[in-house]
Amino acid sequence: MTKRNLFCAIMAAFILVTGKSSTCFANPGYTLDITTFYQFGAPPGVLNGIVGNPDTSFFTVTNNGTTSFTRTIGDVAVSNSGGDWSFTYSLTLAPGASATFGTSPESSNVGGFNGPFGSPQPGIIIDINGLINGTEAVNLSVNDSQIHSGVFRTNPYGVNLDNYVLQGGDNIGRDTGDDFEVTQANGHFEFFESSRGVPDAGSTLGMMTIALAGIAACRRRIVRH
Repeated sequence: MTKRNLFCAIMAAFILVTGKSSTCFANPGYTLDITTFYQFGAPPGVLNGIVGNPDTSFFTVTNNGTTSFTRTIGDVAVSNSGGDWSFTYSLTLAPGASATFGTSPESSNVGGFNGPFGSPQPGIIIDINGLINGTEAVNLSVNDSQIHSGVFRTNPYGVNLDNYVLQGGDNIGRDTGDDFEVTQANGHFEFFESSRGVPDAGSTLGMMTIALAGIAACRRRIVRH
């Protein structure tokens, strides 16, 4: 075998194993961040029209991914004594954009949300349902009890928590008082999925065809040598 033939065979085999000219991302991934907080009045631009009376909780969903989210954001908020404040809101959330929603007129004074009442509850449930980049379906859900601030505080009932921000910082929905409620640290939660690439079928097939042809040509040269 000549050096040229040997080099040809090695390069063709390398292309066959590793070569592909491009990659297309079938799944672009996403990053949707949720922030929960409690305050007097309302922050600017509350989309569902629920504001503090005089104070209540809110949550903001921010699209920190690279493609748009479309369809609905909402919550399930069935209280013990203040009625059902659940809602669903249709929107498009472009990369970098945020949407803020209120939970009820005064979410710490209604005995908690979504039962069982009188014992630890899941709290308000935030739902995100729709499409990422117009193609990938998502059905995401998180409870108030799962959203943590990382700052533990002992509430007036002696319970030390860093969650349940949306219902005033108590796991069974007791009124913790305005001073405690509005000075809670914000809760944070992230829905994240990394992008996943798949080889472009046409490009990969083309590279394999070239590689196989190269190997065949080198083989003919080896036989004739």
